Amino acid sequence: MPAAMKIILATVNARYSHTSFGLRYLKANLREFEEACEIREYSRDDNLNDIAEELINLKPDLLGFGCYIWNIESIIRIAEIVRAVSPQTVIVFGGPEVSYQYDEFLPRCNYLISGEGELALYHLVQKLSRGERPQTQVLNEPICDLTQLKLPYYLYSDEDIQNRLIYVEATRGCPFSCEFCLSSLSKGVREFDLDKFLAEMEILIRRGVRQFKFVDRTFNLKFANVKKILDFFKNRWQDGMLLHFEIFPDRLSPQMLEEIKNFPDKGLHLEAGVQSFDPDSLDAISRKQNEERTLEVLRFIREETGAVIHADLVAGIPHSTLETFATDFDKLLAVRPQELQVGILKKLRGAPIARHDTDFQMIYSQYPPYEIMQNKDMSYGDLQLIKRVARYFDVFYNSENFPHTAPLIEKTAASAFAAWVAFSEFLWREYQQTYKISIARQTRMLFDYLSRFIDKAELAQALDADYRLKIGRKDNIDYIRELLK
Repeated sequence: MPAAMKIILATVNARYSHTSFGLRYLKANLREFEEACEIREYSRDDNLNDIAEELINLKPDLLGFGCYIWNIESIIRIAEIVRAVSPQTVIVFGGPEVSYQYDEFLPRCNYLISGEGELALYHLVQKLSRGERPQTQVLNEPICDLTQLKLPYYLYSDEDIQNRLIYVEATRGCPFSCEFCLSSLSKGVREFDLDKFLAEMEILIRRGVRQFKFVDRTFNLKFANVKKILDFFKNRWQDGMLLHFEIFPDRLSPQMLEEIKNFPDKGLHLEAGVQSFDPDSLDAISRKQNEERTLEVLRFIREETGAVIHADLVAGIPHSTLETFATDFDKLLAVRPQELQVGILKKLRGAPIARHDTDFQMIYSQYPPYEIMQNKDMSYGDLQLIKRVARYFDVFYNSENFPHTAPLIEKTAASAFAAWVAFSEFLWREYQQTYKISIARQTRMLFDYLSRFIDKAELAQALDADYRLKIGRKDNIDYIRELLK
């Protein structure tokens, strides 16, 4: 391979608004080869044959793909086309989806990088530029010293800043060992030089970035660092700013909570991975969590601060049943997070959760995202029911389109989860639709169901407030207008 190389790093993002943070790190750390490298990002809406054609026409010497759970099937198809049409192109796979249990991917690429890729890719390019070929197909280097990495934030383009999510990180790694998460495989937390990091954030703010999505696995580890970062942004706050952090609620100290109080309404988005409150389930996945403190902190954030809470529950964890999940749902919803995201357990490649496969009769889909289909405590039907509840809950609660009407659903049954189950079963039975439901149709669905339980005048007032005032529709609906006369 000639010394003057052409390098393309490509990926398929979940949607256009996303950016590939990983590819920017790889390019920034190619050192003398950086100028020879170009990033190409696509989305799942793009035609795979068109993507392959474009990449082939660019005539890269090396084509690297960022592989994730949401794009691996697309990447494989694109790579197969490129290898068939342009066999001289060296194809490299990397990313979390191919870092473990990767044998099936090896026939589809020339090299595969397992784990962090900045140094591994640079050393591969060095060798290829000298006409050398590594003897091993799988490249794996020790985790790098973060102080030696070149930060990639200058690689966000003006278009990125104007239209797409801007990802940043102050740390790598996670101190916890949750077995469904790949972060459990790398012990400890590494910190970037905070002064250098904040200097880069200063530049991004000057360039117009207003929304920062921190990808740190646990933001609230050290109060001194949390305070320094929050003070930095607070002192530079501008209209439209938003900071997104992942937190462990029971590790938020009183001092951290006081810092959170100092931000404008909706300025902070806090993602709280609760996952479960069931002690047996938490023990099975090696997760430590203080239920009382978690709920206390989330309640404080909801009632005493302007921060937005996005809380996660996961169904299908060992020991979890439909009944224990219902209890978890009710406890968490009682805090009134702005978003309660219900997820289904996934068996990520390499994740230690696999140790439970036999004892708990865990049956997962063999296709991404590898969701559990049933286990000895939850049937396929149970998990399908939870999936439908999750989808309708997204539409009618998490969207925040129906703040006056959605709470009425919980008045229709003895518990919140039972109410949402009954509502979901009604909608599925009557409409057989969970996606692409117009706002007008959503409003009709609510009316058709709730009018069997709620005084119609009260219901009409709630729907009118949501449809016209919250959602902002200028028309009115006949069946509501008649009741409001």
